[in-house]
Amino acid sequence: MTQTATIDTLPVTGRVVAADIDMKGNVYVVDSAYTFCKISPQKTSICNSVAQYGEGAILDADNPVEPMLFFQNSGMLLITDNNLNTTAAISLLSQNNIKPGGFGRSNDGMVWLFDDNSSTLKKTDRSGVVIQESMVLCAKGNKTRKAAPILDNGRLVAITTPQNTTLILNINLNILAELPAKEGVCVDLVNDRLVLMNEDGLSMTESFKGQGKRQPRARQQMKNNTPGKLLSVRGSHLLIEITSGLILHTH
Repeated sequence: MTQTATIDTLPVTGRVVAADIDMKGNVYVVDSAYTFCKISPQKTSICNSVAQYGEGAILDADNPVEPMLFFQNSGMLLITDNNLNTTAAISLLSQNNIKPGGFGRSNDGMVWLFDDNSSTLKKTDRSGVVIQESMVLCAKGNKTRKAAPILDNGRLVAITTPQNTTLILNINLNILAELPAKEGVCVDLVNDRLVLMNEDGLSMTESFKGQGKRQPRARQQMKNNTPGKLLSVRGSHLLIEITSGLILHTH
């Protein structure tokens, strides 16, 4: 990664509950009042209240024309268009006894949920019906946790287990790599490489095809000189929360 070229301060007030970035540099934020906002690179914003859907929100803005918002306590999935108009509101838990520990949009437009009850990764359609499920991937989690992002770039799927390890799977949901918690959390997928975040900052692994369960070895450090809490990484964009609000790095 080259040195950061642009740092933008974003017009956000209140505590951030969930945030994400799309590849165009639009920032999506849910604040503590459960106001859902999209902020464009030109600093224009669109905001709607989503307080009626639940709490424990997690965002996936991988597809900029169809951001998804999941509410962990209610199991509601909110699908919007690029102006944050609601196109669907679906209960993903109504047909399943799922303890959601992870959420993400699948590359084919469906929905990923990691079920802490069964320790399996499930793909549901847009009505909440499970259409694909992995084998048991890890030990069961004994405690309720904040839902973690599930990443899917059409080649790899990355999940965080209840034990804070990172599993990398292929599209057939076979495990390709298992990284211990000390390696950090996978925050972005770049082709066949992983972007990892730990207390030392960001790093990128070597490219790998996942022969067996070998760990991708080599690490390339990625520069980020701004202190604060990293909320999201998407290609050349980093979204960071600091005491006074949010800043967006574009490099």
